[in-house]
Formats: sequence, structure tokens, C-alpha cells
Amino acid sequence: MNPRHPRYIPRRVGWVILPILALLLFSVGFLAAQDTISAGPLLLHEARTIYVAPSSDEFVRLVRARLETWEAVTITSKLEAADAILTCQTESTIVPAKVVVRRTIAEIALVDRHTQKPIWRTTKSVAMDTNRLADEVIEQLKKDWRKSASEY
Repeated sequence: MNPRHPRYIPRRVGWVILPILALLLFSVGFLAAQDTISAGPLLLHEARTIYVAPSSDEFVRLVRARLETWEAVTITSKLEAADAILTCQTESTIVPAKVVVRRTIAEIALVDRHTQKPIWRTTKSVAMDTNRLADEVIEQLKKDWRKSASEY
């Protein structure tokens, strides 16, 4: 209709509809946020793609090499492609004895990439042999991974 026409009545904005529409949009956003929050961290056996956090420590390279031979998981070089992040922290100490012994303590954690919550964690120590320590860590991970899969 022409606004100059004498019988022209301007359309009214449905002000009642706007709050309802806003409430509807807010509800949808809230429900989506609740879905994300309630998802929680992955279970250990759901972590199929692992990103190994970079480190100059030789022990991390040993753990990574053993993970690459394990067929249940895939190691990725891209953080965005990973389900979980593996971090390693090691500490070497000298234990005084008749023969000086170097003891290595390793703390390894697998963290959900999305929630940043730990999925798995272990602390192991061994005297001298970091190869044996890496083997023990991976064996513990495999054992706990199988246990997680069987409980699910």
C-alpha cells in the first residue's frame, strides 16, 4: 500500500514476539552449552588419535616410538587432529650408594584435548635404564586401555 493513501495503516511490529524469539534463541544456546559441558572427558579407550607434546627429553622419543608400533592408537603431528595429548615429565636423580645409581622418575599423562581433563596418568621410576621405563609405561597404558574398553 501507498503510505500517502488515506486508508494506509502502518504495520505494527509484533513487540510481543521479540521477547519470545529472544528467549527461544537463548534456550537453544543454553541447551547446546549443556550438551557440551555434560559430555565430559573421553574414556581411555576412546582416545584413538594421540598428539605427543614436544619435548627435548630423550624419554619422550622412546615413548613415542613405542606408541607408533601399537596398532590401537594413531600418533598425529597435528594437535587439531588429536583426541588426546600425551605429556611426559622426567626427573633424574643420583642415588648415593657403593655404586652411583642414576634413577629416572617419569610422570606421564594423557589429557583430553577438548576438555583439558586427564584421561590417564601414571608415575614410574627405574634405575639407569630408560628403555625399560618406556616399556613399563606403555605396558601400563595398554593394560589400562584394555580394562577401559572391557568395562565399557
